Amino acid sequence: MRLITSFTGSRGVRYPAPDVARGFMLLLIALANVPSWVDVDLARSSTPPADTIDTVWLWVRTLFIDQRSYPLFAMLFGFGLMTMINRRIASGTRAYLQSLPGVEAGREPTPQEEAWAREQATVDARRLVRRRGLWMILFGAAHAMLFSQDIIGLYGLVAVIFAGWIARKHWKRAAVLSAVIIVANVVIIFIIGSFIGPIAHQDATGSTVTPVSYVFNGVTQWAQGMPIGLIISMVVPAMFLGVRLADTDLIAHPERHRRLLAVVGVGGLGLGALGGIAIAVRATGGPLIIWAISFDRVAGLLSACGWLALLALYAGGPREGGDLTGLRRLASNVGRRSMTAYLTQSFLFAAVFLALPALTGIELHLGEARVAGIAVAVWLMTVLLCTTLERSGHAGPFETLLRTAVARSERKRPHPTPPSPTANAIAAPAGVSE
Repeated sequence: MRLITSFTGSRGVRYPAPDVARGFMLLLIALANVPSWVDVDLARSSTPPADTIDTVWLWVRTLFIDQRSYPLFAMLFGFGLMTMINRRIASGTRAYLQSLPGVEAGREPTPQEEAWAREQATVDARRLVRRRGLWMILFGAAHAMLFSQDIIGLYGLVAVIFAGWIARKHWKRAAVLSAVIIVANVVIIFIIGSFIGPIAHQDATGSTVTPVSYVFNGVTQWAQGMPIGLIISMVVPAMFLGVRLADTDLIAHPERHRRLLAVVGVGGLGLGALGGIAIAVRATGGPLIIWAISFDRVAGLLSACGWLALLALYAGGPREGGDLTGLRRLASNVGRRSMTAYLTQSFLFAAVFLALPALTGIELHLGEARVAGIAVAVWLMTVLLCTTLERSGHAGPFETLLRTAVARSERKRPHPTPPSPTANAIAAPAGVSE
């Protein structure tokens, strides 16, 4: 039972839908990431895959996984942030109110005191999110030494920048910024898309890769990609969408919105697939259409909404006792240890595609479908790992490390001075007004 409650406090119920969605999302992440570990993109840019199975898989992956899994990741990240903030503000407000003079004796706090307590709790929540984001950037930098396309650092950067907006729920600002980013994404990618063709056909340098150069290049690419990712990716709009969903019961109680979620699920995946057709044609050897790149990214956000809706429907609402069974339980085990599972994927991919060839001298020449099979096997290994941790009653080691780092790096700010209650409020018994 202790693993069912949220780390933000014992009063918060742990809803199954976000955890189950994270667990399956990590399968999509593995399938989307594995091509980065094998040199298949260069071949795909000039010739179509020879195997029919590879061609079919490329269509499936392009229409339903690529540019779709990371917006889903961002939505779930935003949902988790807002849930943590809401619970932190609620518990912090209670703590500040209980510290007021006379409250323990039964005095009711004044409206001014209640507003003060909530403001102080909001400041604390904002500081928590920013501190957590800074540590995520550090975790991302370490991960980039192995995998240059790390996403933890970018999510941490987003948390640091927008912690105040999220804590104070500036929805209008978030909506305007999201719209600007979507438009900028379309325009910028359309402009730079004309350079992709010439760059894609440049010859490889053939330079020798050493461990030092691999780490240096990985961290450099990661650092350069983070600020660019804020503009030409759907991370920020998707994160804000997840943040907004946390203030509704669409994900917490999907059983109350079955029809709406079914429509969003089928419609989102359908529209997202339509938006990716031109990219799928390109992936299987067809011509590159410049406008299709930005169109596919926007369609990916729609697909992410569809995935989240269907996964929430599958997970269902809270159960008595909080127990899940079958595949839902396995996915939830992974979802509650998403950082551990995500980083473990990189370690396993590195073992298969970097360490194994280096130790044996055997180069792996695999088709798209076989590479996808390796990704599924890696995800299943993370399922086994997280299930073992669940049975032994342990959280994910990287989640524990992050929480410990965030807690120990907290700097106490000066204790704020509460507003002075009126004399009548102090003298009057609790619940009595003059």
